[in-house]
Amino acid sequence: MAKHHRRPDSFTIIELLTVIAIIAILLGILLAAMSGVMRTAGRDRARSEIQAMSAALESYKADNGIYPTPPAGTGFNTTNDYTADSTATAGLGYQASSAFLFEQLTGTTNYGQLPLTGTKSYMTFKSSQLGNDTPTSGSPIYIRDPFGNSYGYFTGTVSGATTNAPYNGYGFFDLWSTGGDTAIPSTNTAIWVSDWSN
Repeated sequence: MAKHHRRPDSFTIIELLTVIAIIAILLGILLAAMSGVMRTAGRDRARSEIQAMSAALESYKADNGIYPTPPAGTGFNTTNDYTADSTATAGLGYQASSAFLFEQLTGTTNYGQLPLTGTKSYMTFKSSQLGNDTPTSGSPIYIRDPFGNSYGYFTGTVSGATTNAPYNGYGFFDLWSTGGDTAIPSTNTAIWVSDWSN
């Protein structure tokens, strides 16, 4: 009479590898979905912050007749403001314009947060919205977006003018986040969050 050998209650190597492969695929799908959700949440938060800053800028203009305007020769735009933090690991790009905007909206210096003469506060920021909130002499406080990069701010300049005369008489400013793009300069404007695309 033939004896029947019972198969041991264990997994084979092939079965284990199959299970591991399935788990890895599911984790990849989950991580991709979470990344998309986090990016969407970041863009929504950036849009909300831009709307709040835009409202503060309107209040500033109502009091001062113009939007915050940088000194002559230091106008900001979407391509020329990378020198301040182009090699930093956080707050990438536009740090100079973002630091300037911080001063104008809070009414304080972006180093020691001391009151600026003749300027009032139009907005306060949470520490999570600020880069370098303990500044040194060479690295000012700037407003950062949910992706850790500086917001960009631009009031416009007259083409070819040596003094960067503002277009403020036309009631114009640009305010934007690069939407997490870390390229220098950021050219993927399709993913930017801005006051002109809200």
